Amino acid sequence: MQRFWILGGSLVTVIAALKTFLVSNLVLTDVSLSTLSGLFALFFALTAVVAYVTYTQLRNLLEKQRKEKLVPGAGEPVAKETVILKHAPSWGLSKSEADVAIFVAKGFSNGEIAEMRGSAVATVKSQLSNIYSKSGLETRYQLIAFVTDEVVNMAKIPLDLRDRATAKIATAEALPLASRATEVA
Repeated sequence: MQRFWILGGSLVTVIAALKTFLVSNLVLTDVSLSTLSGLFALFFALTAVVAYVTYTQLRNLLEKQRKEKLVPGAGEPVAKETVILKHAPSWGLSKSEADVAIFVAKGFSNGEIAEMRGSAVATVKSQLSNIYSKSGLETRYQLIAFVTDEVVNMAKIPLDLRDRATAKIATAEALPLASRATEVA
């Protein structure tokens, strides 16, 4: 950290000296040593203030981005659908597989899922097999436990970091039943 401050101070000094040189040679004529010293002090102070403000703003931005990366559900509502929709792309789940995973996380049986989706039980079982292999989970109970743990972790995060007001997940996109009519037709 000390090396950072030495480098920053040196850079501010060089920039202030360059500004002083440019102003004294291009703008002013017949410059005294006291005027040069005053110009250098002025440019040094201004450059140091700009560097400090820039440093603090950058540090705050990076800290905010770091916190958002650590927060599993930043800006999202705390719900089982959110967890599944968040992990579906990284697991490589299709829309139908994500829908089935949401129903499983909500506690529905294979028969109930097949009936609600208008598909065969064998199709649901096949989709569940794909979900398990893609997610690395082995059973529906592990899927339910994983989703529950994620929801609990999201709920523990302070609201100022989660900011529910900016959540953008629409109910029609998150709930599988909303798209069932178009899939069956």
